[in-house]
Amino acid sequence: MQRRGLILLAAATLVLVVLAVVAIATGDRTVSRAAPGEAALPALAGRLGEVDSVGLKRSGLELTFVRDGDGWFVAEKGNYPAAPGKVRQIVLGMADLALVEPKTQKADLYPRLEVDDPGKGKSTLVTLKDKSGVQLAELIIGKRRYDRLGAGNDGLYIRKPGEDQAWLARGSLEFSDQLSSWLERRVLDIPEKRIAKVTLTQPDGEKLVITRTSPDAQFTVEDAPGDAKFKSETATRQPAMGLETLDLDDVKPAADMQVPDKDVFTASFVTFDGLSVDVRLFDRDTMHWIAVSAAGTGAAEAEAKEIDRKVGRWTFAVPSHKATALKTKLADLLEPAKGS
Repeated sequence: MQRRGLILLAAATLVLVVLAVVAIATGDRTVSRAAPGEAALPALAGRLGEVDSVGLKRSGLELTFVRDGDGWFVAEKGNYPAAPGKVRQIVLGMADLALVEPKTQKADLYPRLEVDDPGKGKSTLVTLKDKSGVQLAELIIGKRRYDRLGAGNDGLYIRKPGEDQAWLARGSLEFSDQLSSWLERRVLDIPEKRIAKVTLTQPDGEKLVITRTSPDAQFTVEDAPGDAKFKSETATRQPAMGLETLDLDDVKPAADMQVPDKDVFTASFVTFDGLSVDVRLFDRDTMHWIAVSAAGTGAAEAEAKEIDRKVGRWTFAVPSHKATALKTKLADLLEPAKGS
């Protein structure tokens, strides 16, 4: 009886081995060739220098970053510069992922780990390719668990496309649904203290001009009615802050988002050191779009050329508070009439 039991056990073991070999040979999706402790993408570390494009696909967001020299650019935005350092962090983070333990193989449990197929749920598909378009690595990135592994090591749920096995990996990768977070956001940053004069013109031709004689002086409104009562000095100088920390919400090539012939606001800024910046603002599809140009004299000439080089090819969507400042008119600065 003992010998018969050993024979049956050996036969059962042989059957399992044969099934495993067949599964691997036929590419059975339920069998994972990886093991805990291995790099999730073992071949990537040696080919980091070959990565020439990075594709991201999330629900509602699909972007392709392409490399040119040391910089990364967003293909879907006419090769506008990507957020500095962000794409590099993704590539290095992918190479650094290490498997910790296998998790579920059941598709109905993927949403819990956020490793659903691309386009579903909250997963992110990351695809790395070389200059010839050959795929170097591809991975579905799921939920991040902060300090999941202790000692400051985050956990990350991952799954390879086409495989059922989900894994807990050691690593830190973060993906935003906000388009602007993937772009180089800063358009201009000209501090209010540099501004000597601002001229704001409404689409109907109405103008508001504020000026001052020195950086320490208060702005005054040109041609203001003698009995005008202004809300505050802060309100009067608010338009001069229109170019300070001016960040984008979106961007398009100027050829694709041209300034229309009507319903355009204009804002002209002149600094104490000879820089002039002109902004044309228009609204479209619930967003506020601007086109920017610059000119300069003396020491500001080089700065003006650099501004034009950076922004001249683009039309930018800007936040509402910046658009409001650029649309300011005289009535916005005055105290309401009594009884109104």
